[in-house]
Amino acid sequence: MNKLLKIAQTLIFTILILLVIVFIWQFFNNYAQLLFLPLGVLSIYYLLIYLFARLLQQQQSKMWFYTGIIFIIIPLIAFSVAYKPVLEFSYNILQSLSN
Repeated sequence: MNKLLKIAQTLIFTILILLVIVFIWQFFNNYAQLLFLPLGVLSIYYLLIYLFARLLQQQQSKMWFYTGIIFIIIPLIAFSVAYKPVLEFSYNILQSLSN
């Protein structure tokens, strides 16, 4: 389970760095704001995965490790396959908030 914690920590840290980069990038390109919603959802999701792995740290079975890896990979595949609807959804949310 230590490996799962390290993987989750790395993903959370990477997404937080990406959020800072997108925050800086939004000053040069207005469409960068579209990435805030997917990155925010991913950061919350991986934080929940990290807390779940931390909760089950005492049970060091391979089943929990592979289950955690599957739950880590699923949103990455989903966002990479359906990036256009995700960006359209973010655009619609931004439009509704600005009106």
